[in-house]
Amino acid sequence: MSGDNDSPKMPPEWRTKKPMGESLRDKYKEVLNEPVPDKLKKLIEALKQQERDDQKKSESD
Repeated sequence: MSGDNDSPKMPPEWRTKKPMGESLRDKYKEVLNEPVPDKLKKLIEALKQQERDDQKKSESD
């Protein structure tokens, strides 16, 4: 009793595709390597500056 006849057949397209986990990791790496938009960079820098200004103000009070 080998069990080969009892197991379901794998669709042909599944044999050539990457496993889902590997595909998700590859996509995640692509997203991480995308450049940060200039508008977002400017917003982050403005927030950092506001934090520095607020910290200086609270230290002087």
